[in-house]
Amino acid sequence: MNFYHYIRFPFRDEDWIKKILLGCVISIVPVLNLLSLCYFVECMKFGMAGRQSLPEWERWEDFVREGIIAFLISLGYFLVPLILAFLLLHIPMVGVFLVSIIILAIGMIIPLAIANYLKDHYPMDAINFKEIFYMMNQVASNYIPAYFMAVFLMALGLTIVFLLPYLSFLGVLLIFYCGMIFFHFTGSLLNS
Repeated sequence: MNFYHYIRFPFRDEDWIKKILLGCVISIVPVLNLLSLCYFVECMKFGMAGRQSLPEWERWEDFVREGIIAFLISLGYFLVPLILAFLLLHIPMVGVFLVSIIILAIGMIIPLAIANYLKDHYPMDAINFKEIFYMMNQVASNYIPAYFMAVFLMALGLTIVFLLPYLSFLGVLLIFYCGMIFFHFTGSLLNS
């Protein structure tokens, strides 16, 4: 899969400026920023359907419902590393390293769990590990590099937000753009 194609695809949408700027503004507002995850889920659905455009900011009821379910799936997956973090962080240096590895691994599984849920909208599909690891195996050569690239760029965006507050909107823009691209790319991988 040509990842460069996915980096540029949003610009083919005639309303890309409005959609991306609205996403950035929403991402800044606490609590309301959950809608960013809702938008990412919609981007994944577009990718799974083979649509090469950006979703509209509409259909709020469905939008929010699926975003909340995606948030609950993510929260459920992150409970394990949070519990382990309390135990492992007492081990100097090694504990931080182990927690970081666990969080990266869980973070890699979450989008696939969300995608598995989206196929039939059956919540238990989000923890069907056999199906999720089968999906991972099918797309690993493209998915894993894209995941680490997205993690790096989102971390860069967070660094800009926290260390350069006068440029924080650029950091938020980078985070939102990467999330949008990554979720659409993941959906596209699962469509092929």
